[in-house]
Amino acid sequence: MKFGLFILISLALAPLHAEKTDQEIGQRINVSIVDGIAITEGVIRVRRRHENDMDFAKYNPFYWEGRRAWFKVEDYTPRGEDRIIFTLRTEWPQDYTPNRGADFSAIYRGDPLGHETERSKFAINARMTHLGGYTHFKQELNALSFHQNPDDLKIGKQLTFEFRFFNTETHPGWAKQKQRNAHNLFAYYSEFFRIKIGTPGLLIDNLASPNQPATPQHYTGGWTTTPTTRVEPWSALQQHAHNLHPKNAQAFLTGRTWFHTDMVTGKHLSDPSDDKPSVFFAEMEAARRGLAGKSYNQHSCNSCHIHNGGALLPALGKPIHTTLLRLTDPNSPHGTQLQTDGDAPEGTLTIARYQTHTVTLDDGSTVQLSKPIFHIDGQPTPAISPRTPPAIIGAGLLQAVPEKTIHALAKKSSGQPRLVDGQIGRFGWKAGQPTVDSQNQSALRQDLGVKKLNSPALAQLEAYVSLLGVPPRTNPEHPDVILGEKIFHTLNCQQCHTPTLRTGDSKFPELAQQTIHPFTDLLLHDMGDSLADSGPSPLARKWRTAPLWALKNKRHAAHDHIGTFRPGDTKVTYQNTLKAANQNPIQLLHDGRARTLAEAILWHSGEATDSIKAYKALPKKDRTALEAYLWDL
Repeated sequence: MKFGLFILISLALAPLHAEKTDQEIGQRINVSIVDGIAITEGVIRVRRRHENDMDFAKYNPFYWEGRRAWFKVEDYTPRGEDRIIFTLRTEWPQDYTPNRGADFSAIYRGDPLGHETERSKFAINARMTHLGGYTHFKQELNALSFHQNPDDLKIGKQLTFEFRFFNTETHPGWAKQKQRNAHNLFAYYSEFFRIKIGTPGLLIDNLASPNQPATPQHYTGGWTTTPTTRVEPWSALQQHAHNLHPKNAQAFLTGRTWFHTDMVTGKHLSDPSDDKPSVFFAEMEAARRGLAGKSYNQHSCNSCHIHNGGALLPALGKPIHTTLLRLTDPNSPHGTQLQTDGDAPEGTLTIARYQTHTVTLDDGSTVQLSKPIFHIDGQPTPAISPRTPPAIIGAGLLQAVPEKTIHALAKKSSGQPRLVDGQIGRFGWKAGQPTVDSQNQSALRQDLGVKKLNSPALAQLEAYVSLLGVPPRTNPEHPDVILGEKIFHTLNCQQCHTPTLRTGDSKFPELAQQTIHPFTDLLLHDMGDSLADSGPSPLARKWRTAPLWALKNKRHAAHDHIGTFRPGDTKVTYQNTLKAANQNPIQLLHDGRARTLAEAILWHSGEATDSIKAYKALPKKDRTALEAYLWDL
């Protein structure tokens, strides 16, 4: 499409920020209206601190064992009654004493940027009523509550609430857990939850205005979209889908343990930011020990997908184990992938140097592009395809996009679906795997050297990867972001980076019938010689359109600043940590060559040639606005 033509098309577009209905955001689960009562249910992942504090986003020791909790909200206001009932169920019995027990807070009065007590301040704070078994509790906002808080408890207002837990140490499992891991905890908080009074369903937060509902544009992953991970932004890619169904909660948590299992030693490998590491019981560790073969690239999934994002390339000459080297020569002595670690590694992968050249834009600005030159055992190797680890969020949603949708997109562009065993490939840089499970099994086999994992473990790992939530947009209403979105369309970027898709059916009800914004068409596109693999492969110039959602969060995941912001520091606010995380280094494209968005854009050619020509002609303010939009996704 010629530049002038798609300018006209972009000017004729409908408003990019039209309000969306619930149906347009996606089908909702865990919600119902029964006899006029608006019912909302949800899953709690117990937290060490409040939402606006350090240590909120981490996974605590034994997160997979006895730590599940669920809640139900019954809102009678649609029936004209001043009553909202909250019930809580916990897997671990609570220490119900005169001074503590399952507690409840509602009507947020705090300031997320205030001092410690202000950040978690609520108007209502109460002990919940014990209903039985020390695992079932109730709290009611009654007519008195409505009378005392008339402005906060109106139909249509956002209501924020939180639960607090005190797991009893008399439970038979406590001594065993404490003996195995001294870091074990008994006191927890829930997330902050938000509902709109009179309407069932959970809402996400609004980063700029904590008591105002987030607009529909924030919901990148439909109702799977997670609230903002405020104070530890590097953990934003690790949160469960906000609409996680209770029946899938345990599989998600246990699946995470497999993602963090060292396939050599059987130990739990914590994230770099974890100050209270998780430890498996001895029998669990023994059952997972020795699953890796004699050669592999890494010991665990999270060793490459750090904080569920990617991993940065090391310095020149340093061994590389997180970027994988596919070999496109069928006669390669190393097979299809170089295994760099283990008892029998096939070779040492390094970056010998960077090949650079300078691109001059129409206004005279220059951008230096650099390409890493990989060596095996100190020698250049032809016919290679380097692959950096992508972020893993949203995979279940992408699998749920109907094949007919992808075929329809192919008819509108020069992209093509890749067929793998009769199914459309969706995952990997070359769309080589059609499902989350097949992608997981391929990574286990090729990257971790695991020949076989039992079916329950594979199902749990599939649940974890599929049910990770997608982080929200940050500030889609900002003028620079709105301008950048228009420029994105003017450049015709949406032709491949399709902003909006709709999922179909899914084995996970959380993912079905959701309107999502992944910015990919899941098709292969010819990106020209500049990005092509070396060697004669027919796919050398072709790449699956990389999803752009959560681009900012992938950057944040690269570095956790644990040396700057120590765990437990009550003085740290999200303003401090976001500022630092926004400066994290990032490496984009399949081999990590692009250090900036401008570099990533300018490496495109092939089908993107006209768009790149138009990009070079943009004034600086428009290029800046385009980046503001992309970093907001």
